[in-house]
Amino acid sequence: MRNARSLGLLLAVVALGTVACGSDSSSSSNTTGDTVATTGGGSAQADGVAAAIAATEGLDTPPTDIGPTIPLDSVPETKTVGWLECSLPSCQVIGQGFKDATAALGWKLETISWTTDAAAAAQQAIDLGVDYIAITGTAPELIQDQIDAAKAKGIGFYSCFDTADPGQDANNIWMQCGDEAGVVKAGENLANLIIADSNGEANVLMVNIPDFAVLTKEREGSETSYAANCPNCKFTELPLTLDQLLAGEVPGAIVAAVQADPSIDYIHFAFDGLTGGVSQTLADADLLTGRKLVGVDFSAAVLQEIVDGTMQFWSANPKEYSGWLMVDAMARQAIGQENTEERANAVLPTFFVTTPDQAEPLIATDGWPGPETMADQFKALWGV
Repeated sequence: MRNARSLGLLLAVVALGTVACGSDSSSSSNTTGDTVATTGGGSAQADGVAAAIAATEGLDTPPTDIGPTIPLDSVPETKTVGWLECSLPSCQVIGQGFKDATAALGWKLETISWTTDAAAAAQQAIDLGVDYIAITGTAPELIQDQIDAAKAKGIGFYSCFDTADPGQDANNIWMQCGDEAGVVKAGENLANLIIADSNGEANVLMVNIPDFAVLTKEREGSETSYAANCPNCKFTELPLTLDQLLAGEVPGAIVAAVQADPSIDYIHFAFDGLTGGVSQTLADADLLTGRKLVGVDFSAAVLQEIVDGTMQFWSANPKEYSGWLMVDAMARQAIGQENTEERANAVLPTFFVTTPDQAEPLIATDGWPGPETMADQFKALWGV
C-alpha cells in the first residue's frame, strides 16, 4: 500500500500553494527543502505566541464524544462488509474497529488481506458479493476499475485516510474520513504547540514524504500557523521518498540535516513510521540533546519514547474509531438515510500526548482507539 499515512496510519494520500510567513521578510517552503523563515520580533512575536497558546488550549484532553449525532431512522437488515485490510499493523487496528462495529449490528464481515495489489483485493470482495467495501489510505485511481464495477453491482466504497472527495453516487465513494481537512488541522496544531513551547523562537525540521498528498497538506497546515503566529520561526522540510524509508535511510538523512544546520531544535515527523531508529542515531552522533522530536499520529513505540524522554508531544489517530465511523455511514446508506454529517465527521477526534504520564497508559492499546465510550455511543445511535 503506497500511502504514507497508512504507514503511520495516519492518520492517506494536493497543494494549497505556498504560504508566506512574516512581517518584514519571508521565503516559501516546498518539497525541494527550501525554508519558511521570517524576521520580526517584539510585539509581533508576543502576539503570535499568545495566539498559538490560545489555539492549543485543550489539545491535551482526549475527546469524549463521537462525531455522529443523528440516530438511525431504523435498524438496518443484515449486510456484509468487505474490509480490505493492508498488511501493516495500523490496518489491523482499524480492522478491530470493523469487527466490533459489524458485530454490534449483527452484520457479516469479510476481511480480505493484501500487501501490494489493492485492486485484486477489491475484486475479490466484489466477487464475494458483499454489500459494502472499505479501504484506507489508497488513492482511487489505483482501484478505479473495481470502484466502477462495484457501482454497477450496487456496492458502495468507503474510505479513510486519503484526499479523494466522497462524491457518493457520482464516484461511488460514500465516505472519506481522516482526509485533508483533518491533516491540515493536525499540521496547524503541531506548529502552534511548537510555537508556544519555544516562545516563538523555533527552528523546525519537518521530516516528510511529500509524494503523498495528505502529507503535503500536513506541511501546508504547519506553514499556515508559522506564517500567522511565528515571525521568528524557521521551518524547513526534509523531503524524503518511500524508497528511502523502506531502505532505512531516514535516520542518516536527519543526522546530515542537523549537522548542516545545528540550530535546528525541533524535528517534526509527518507520521510515526518515519521515526524508527532516529533518536538512537541522533544520540549516537551527540545530536539528540537540546532537540525535541514531535509529530503526528503516534504509535506504541513513539509513546514509549515519550515515556523515556527521547520524544515529546505527538497527536493521536483513532484507528479503531475510523472503522466504526465507516460502518455507521454504511448503516445509513442501508436504510436510505442521508449522511448529512459526513463532511463534519471527516475530521477525526484527536488530542496531543504531551507528558510521560499521558503516554504510558496508552502503550498497551497501541495508541488511542477513540473516545472511551464510543461503542456504546454508536450503538445508541443505531438502536441496538
